[in-house]
Amino acid sequence: MPRTKEAFDSMRQSTRSKIETAALALFARKGLSVKVGEIAEASGVSQGLMYSHYPSKDALIAELIKQAVTISSKEVLRCANSKESAAVKIKEITNMMCDMLTKAPVGIDYFMFMAQVGMNGSVMKEAAAYSEDFPNPAQTLAEVIAQGQSEGSVVSGDPLQLSIVYWAAIQGLCSYAVTGVPVSPDPISLYRILIKENCL
Repeated sequence: MPRTKEAFDSMRQSTRSKIETAALALFARKGLSVKVGEIAEASGVSQGLMYSHYPSKDALIAELIKQAVTISSKEVLRCANSKESAAVKIKEITNMMCDMLTKAPVGIDYFMFMAQVGMNGSVMKEAAAYSEDFPNPAQTLAEVIAQGQSEGSVVSGDPLQLSIVYWAAIQGLCSYAVTGVPVSPDPISLYRILIKENCL
């Protein structure tokens, strides 16, 4: 009996998901020089089938960048756009990052994958570009920091530089996590990077 269009679409999506999950984990740990054959083997599909979904490794990388940009921007922007004080927003973003580190390994993979993209000058810049709809989380957090400074709850300093230091700390924790070292940071230690002691 021939497959229905729904069954075919579901099978196709399942195969794409396997490829993307395997590629993301490999890129996060080994860098963007991972071979197509390694990705195919890790995802349990043939190279031919993989190429029927992604015409090139660059096309697969571009898709993963798009997913990472969308996910990271949307979640940080959601916190930043709330009507809460900056200290509450920073705590919410931090709690989300701590949850990722302990409960969502795919989030760690996306984070480390984007670090690999940032270190690779040859990767298509347009694919990695943030937009008005999906702004760079560093810039979004810098705006929250500026709000907190005016409210008196956030430490003084250049908001963007403080934001970069905060994200560098998260990246460092993700680096430990991908090596298999259990990471379960106390959110308060991360709050202290940005929030004044008397506002914790």
